[in-house]
Amino acid sequence: MTGLTVVVLAVGAIAAACGGGGASFEDPRLQEFDDAFTTPGQQHFPVGTVFSNYPTLPPYAGPHWEVPSRCGIYEQQQPIEAMVHSMEHGVVIFYFQPDLFRADEVAEMQVVASGLLRDGLRLIMTPNRQIDSAVVMTSWSRILPLNNFEPETVEAFAAAFDNKAPEDFPVGQACAGELHVR
Repeated sequence: MTGLTVVVLAVGAIAAACGGGGASFEDPRLQEFDDAFTTPGQQHFPVGTVFSNYPTLPPYAGPHWEVPSRCGIYEQQQPIEAMVHSMEHGVVIFYFQPDLFRADEVAEMQVVASGLLRDGLRLIMTPNRQIDSAVVMTSWSRILPLNNFEPETVEAFAAAFDNKAPEDFPVGQACAGELHVR
């Protein structure tokens, strides 16, 4: 082994031991953004304020409510403005179009989401009738539209982009409260 190889291996081992590095994620459907909406310090609005100027739906970043939503699995559609604040804290959002899935399929999605939450990942699963795709995964500055529920893709996206946001919050603060169906 060369000295450079040893250094690269050592850095990789240290990053893995410290929880750094994260999972890699490559998918041609992934959309990544770097613009005025993704800069740190986005404007906060009072809860209940509707912000209608997001460039995408669902949004990948931008102004948002002053209070984020807790991690968990939601049965009712959650406000976009709260989801954006959660993403700013490193939470991955798993949107699904409820009109396109049977109850048993939603239950299968909930099993996957529950596993991710049990593994300590920051995640919100919420129905959303406004999205154009069957499933849309978002994290700060990223959107991945899916035509179907793809469990492995959902898991890989969540693992790769958990806590990849401008505000580094420990999972206990980003996901305060119980992690269950709400």
